[in-house]
Amino acid sequence: MPLSDLGSKYSMKDLRRGPARTGKSVLDQYFGRSHEPHVDYFYGFLGLIYDGFNDITTIKKKMRVFFISSTKHLVVEEADVEEYLQFAKRNELIKIEEDETITLTGKGKTLTESCYHTNAHTSYWMRIFFSEKTVMLGTALFLIILSSLKIVLGIQLASQGMITEGFENLTDIIKIGIIGILSIRLKKDMLASVIIIFLMMFTGATMIWSGVDALFNPTPITPTVQSYLVGFFSMGINGGLMFLKGIVGRNSGNLSLLSDSKDSELNIKISFGVIIGLTFAIFKYYFVDAIVGIIIAIIIYKEGIEILYKLIVKNKEFDISEFRVAGDNIYYNHLTTYIFASIRRERLTRSNLLENFEEGLILGRNYYQGFADFFYSNLGKNIAESHLNKLIKDKYIEELDGELTLTHKGLKYFYKAKAKEFQSRANKIYEGVNIRSGHIYCIIFLIVLVLLIVFANSINTWLNSF
Repeated sequence: MPLSDLGSKYSMKDLRRGPARTGKSVLDQYFGRSHEPHVDYFYGFLGLIYDGFNDITTIKKKMRVFFISSTKHLVVEEADVEEYLQFAKRNELIKIEEDETITLTGKGKTLTESCYHTNAHTSYWMRIFFSEKTVMLGTALFLIILSSLKIVLGIQLASQGMITEGFENLTDIIKIGIIGILSIRLKKDMLASVIIIFLMMFTGATMIWSGVDALFNPTPITPTVQSYLVGFFSMGINGGLMFLKGIVGRNSGNLSLLSDSKDSELNIKISFGVIIGLTFAIFKYYFVDAIVGIIIAIIIYKEGIEILYKLIVKNKEFDISEFRVAGDNIYYNHLTTYIFASIRRERLTRSNLLENFEEGLILGRNYYQGFADFFYSNLGKNIAESHLNKLIKDKYIEELDGELTLTHKGLKYFYKAKAKEFQSRANKIYEGVNIRSGHIYCIIFLIVLVLLIVFANSINTWLNSF
């Protein structure tokens, strides 16, 4: 039975819960610190054997085109397959017959099925998390909390930038309603997107007005620890919403959500501007808060006009794939490195590369489900070719006599990505109980946060002593 047919065996309850504890403990033994099968291609190697590809030459041919977005592993090399082979043999996951065919042992089958169930379980929750309903409810909740904090704190500090930012976050709730009613219910996606961009530009106009007023009528700003914490908290929340809206908008083809992702990107800039204003206020340069606000407003207008030109002027010629958001980087970054590594590995024509990518994406979706493309159903040959054309235009790749080759610029990018891959693979190897650097940074962050909260009044007094 093909591995993909296992999906029919799982009930909704099985998908929600994931593998039993015994299945999870099996994963812990073979996937290092992450305990997740989607971080590299080893599970794909086992999956191919499970599906009856028992000849090492065929396995290598299949694996060299594999594509998944959730790994820093660029492409599968022949040496990687040999590494997987040795690892699987050493851990008694496979056995090699006298005729050199490879089959899974009972332990290997159990591990492979547990991996499939784990990916199915995680993909189930990812489909819920990466849904229009979830992103709108989550955005509304966080915006209510953020806007309330910023408005109250802005009034206390007399920071026009923070007050404006708080009201801007409050108006974002209106945008959620616009997306829900116009885009999703009435299917007026283009109209909803245009309204969101106009609201974004209205925010810019408000910031210019308040910024100019603050320049001619400066008001002392009182920087505090609390204001910095709210500012950085806002940047973190809006950063998460920016990526989430971008991913969901791209997956669903919802243009208004992509526009709202741009708006969250704007909120990050506004928060950063407020932090800059607070920092200069320590030294009594209150006018900087207003100037930064005006600069950000100009950026808003520039981006708003560019987007409106694409939506209204180009209209029928408009291609939603041209509307780039930060969430695209999740799969576009790996698509870039996949293209570079494929060209670096062997001689390829444009059609060879695109056919390999299409085959590799099918394999990735078959075994890794949502981790192959984060449910971006439109990812395929056309998107890959469009991305390839951009890389050629930007002088990373050249076509010589019908074959693709990397320029010096492309090679430099490739080697940087390869260095990150090796570092990631080295960090993943589990050598027993140890403390990861991420854990140390997390502990330091929590200690610093607690100290800032405990000694906030003393720090505030010091900040205002300049």
